[in-house]
Amino acid sequence: MHSPLAWRSVLLLIVLVVLLVAVTAARLLQVVLRTHNRSRRSRQTDEASLAVFLGSGGHTAEMMRLVAHLDWRRFSGRTWIISSEDLLSEAKALALEKQIGSGEFRILRIPRARRVHQSYLTSPFTTLYSLAYCLWHIAVAPLLDSRQRRVFADVVLLNGPGSCVPIICAAFLPRLVSLPSPALIYVESLARTRRLSLSAKLVRPFVDRFFVQWDSLRDELAKKEEAKGGRRWRLKARVECQGWLV
Repeated sequence: MHSPLAWRSVLLLIVLVVLLVAVTAARLLQVVLRTHNRSRRSRQTDEASLAVFLGSGGHTAEMMRLVAHLDWRRFSGRTWIISSEDLLSEAKALALEKQIGSGEFRILRIPRARRVHQSYLTSPFTTLYSLAYCLWHIAVAPLLDSRQRRVFADVVLLNGPGSCVPIICAAFLPRLVSLPSPALIYVESLARTRRLSLSAKLVRPFVDRFFVQWDSLRDELAKKEEAKGGRRWRLKARVECQGWLV
């Protein structure tokens, strides 16, 4: 039989775990509310560092069209985030950098969260590995490198696919402990005309700006939010639309 002391130790451990989960959840809710219920300040003339995620295939093609007209004089420090085996996206990023011809850039290769046709049994393990890798390079490493600023980038621009989820989680996590973190901007694919992708649904609570490319989709999402009680306490980014961005 277990001694009363052992049972008390187990009970104490359970209580501590529950308290830790409760405190973390409360802090997460506070940060999400603060993210989506504050006024934004426009700083369009400031120079900023930019990180762009190229999600491979059609996502990369859309992103390259999206960034083609940026004022690169403003974004003199650039990071291209690509999946570790995505040579085509890397080639496109290098070709664009050759055209820009100024400023500094780097390429960050991350493990895929899930490969095409990968078993759902093994997907959690590869996703966790991808998340850990992103946490180190996006959240931790900038704090330890005295030669760099304490933030990975001022702005991170993403448009899916699922591999963007670990990136957004890693960039958002420092906010829980009041550390500097990038502004997160997500642009939904042009192909999404009636409903959001799963990636978009997952990341919407954690991004600062959330764009769709169809007015009808924005209006439909706004109508659903109104039906659920309005927007007094916003837990997701407001859906914005400026027409076709790609």
